[in-house]
Amino acid sequence: MQCPDSNGANIRFFQWFAMMETQQNTYSRIAIRIFAALWLLMTGLTGPAFAAELYSIKGISVDKTAASASEARVLAVADGQRRAFAALLRKLTPKSYHADLPTVSDSELSELVSAFLVRNEKTSAQRYLADLTVEFKRDLIIPILQARDIPYSESVSKPILVLPIFEKDGIKYLWDEPNPWRDAWVEVFDGGKGPEGNIKRQDDWAQDPLLPVIVPSGTLEDMKAITVEDAILMREIPIAAMSEMYGARAVLVAYASIQNEDGVRRLDISYQRSDLFSAAVVESFTGGDTDRDIFRAAIFDVVENLQESWKDQNILDRNIENKLAVSTSISSLKEWIDIQNKTRSIPAVEKITVREMTVEKVFWEISFVGDLRQLRNAFAQKNLLLDNEEGYWTLNNRTDE
Repeated sequence: MQCPDSNGANIRFFQWFAMMETQQNTYSRIAIRIFAALWLLMTGLTGPAFAAELYSIKGISVDKTAASASEARVLAVADGQRRAFAALLRKLTPKSYHADLPTVSDSELSELVSAFLVRNEKTSAQRYLADLTVEFKRDLIIPILQARDIPYSESVSKPILVLPIFEKDGIKYLWDEPNPWRDAWVEVFDGGKGPEGNIKRQDDWAQDPLLPVIVPSGTLEDMKAITVEDAILMREIPIAAMSEMYGARAVLVAYASIQNEDGVRRLDISYQRSDLFSAAVVESFTGGDTDRDIFRAAIFDVVENLQESWKDQNILDRNIENKLAVSTSISSLKEWIDIQNKTRSIPAVEKITVREMTVEKVFWEISFVGDLRQLRNAFAQKNLLLDNEEGYWTLNNRTDE
C-alpha cells in the first residue's frame, strides 16, 4: 500500500527504522518491522471515519393492515423506511430547516438504504407489527443536503449531566424526597418513557442524540460528590467531580418549582450549564392535567433546545478548508493508533498526513473543514487537547491536572 506522505518522508522513516534495527536483537527487529508495516497501513488511510450508529435509525415501530400479512409487511417496511429517512434528516439538520427537508420516491429511497433489521415482529392473517432499524449510506445522504444548501452537523458530543433541583415550600431538593422533578427526568431517561402520541416525535426520540443526556439516579457516590447547595451555586470542584464520574462534557443544573394560581398549574424552570459563561435560561410552562404532564413537557422542550444548540454550534462550513501542522507525543504504538482513530472519527477532518515520526513524537498535518474553534471542540469530545504552545500546535491525550 502506498503511503500518502512524500517520498522523502518515507525514506526518513525507513532510515530511522534501519538505524533502530542495527541496535536491536532479533525479536526487536521483528517488532520494528511490524511497526513499519502498520505505519504504512495507517497513513495510507484518508478521509473521515464515522460511527455506523450515526446513520442507523432505530426504533421505528410499524403497524399495517392489508389483505394478507405479507402485503401488510411490504407496506410496513416501505412506511418504516420513509419515516426513518425523515428522522435521519431531522437528526442531522437544524430545526429551522426541517420544513425544507426533501422527500424521495420509494425507488430512490431503496438506493439510500444499506440494510435494515427487524425486531419484535408479530403477524396475524392481515396485520403486521415490528420495530425496524434502517441503516443509510452516508455518501448518498450528504449530497442530498448539500445540493439544497441545507446545513447539517455530524458531531457527536460527550454527554451532558442533568441535576434536577425542585423547590417546594421554600425547601430545595436534589437527592432528598420529594423531588418529583428529578423523578420525571429519571423516568424519561432511565425508564424509557419518551413522548407519547405524536409519531414523528416518537421516531426522533428513539434515536441516539448528537448530545446525549445523563440523569444520575442518586447513589451514595452522587450524594457525596455534590449537594443541592453546591449545584445551585455551580461550585467548580463538586461540578467537576460529577462531570468526571459520568464522563460528561458539562453539568446542566435544572431548577424548577410548581405554582398554582386560580386553578392554573405553572412550572417555572431555570437552567444553566457549567461550560457556558452565560445567564441561566428561564422558562415557564402551563397546562397539563397533572404535575407529571407538565414536567414531561418541560423536559422534552429543554432537551430539544440542547440538541438544537449543539447542532448550531457544530455546523461545518465546507467552503472553508484548512490545514494544521501538529506534533504529538507518543509512548506506544497503541497510543498513536488510538489518537489517529479518534482524529479520523471527527467529521471535520478530511485527511491526515504523517510528515515525520520518531519513537517519541509524530509530526503530522491535519486537513479539515470549518473553523479552528470547532476543530478544538471536536477534539475535546474525544479527550484530546489541541493546544498552541508558543506558536506551535500540539495534539495530545488530555491528562488530568
